[in-house]
Amino acid sequence: MYRHILIPTDGSELAEHGMAHGLALAKSLGAKVSVIFVVEPFSELTGRFLEAVATYAEVRKEQARSVLERAANAARTAGVSCETIQVESGHPHQAIIEAAEDKGCDLIVMSSHGRSGLSMLLIGSVTNKVLTQAKTPVLVCQ
Repeated sequence: MYRHILIPTDGSELAEHGMAHGLALAKSLGAKVSVIFVVEPFSELTGRFLEAVATYAEVRKEQARSVLERAANAARTAGVSCETIQVESGHPHQAIIEAAEDKGCDLIVMSSHGRSGLSMLLIGSVTNKVLTQAKTPVLVCQ
């Protein structure tokens, strides 16, 4: 049914849960996966915070590399073909949707951070935005 699954991750414990579900599904279907980590830029800040922001950005990029390496190793262990994608975008949900379209993915498997009420209204949810805006089917893991 599904041949290419996109699995977004931010390295959190909950995202790792989504990763496990996505890899298990891919293995059972004989599908390949693409794992994406979106690093949000902080280019708008200047002045005395610039150095701290630059340091944080490098730490976040290194975290992305590490998380994607772990994902590739987990896929290899599961016997699933895996490509990793690291992208910088101010809108993670758009980067996820674009990656799914560009890579020809027929399913997105991701976890939800479970925000609700005022928190979801003020902060929004990447998962909710992907779920409501993607043309690709989305499987949400809790």
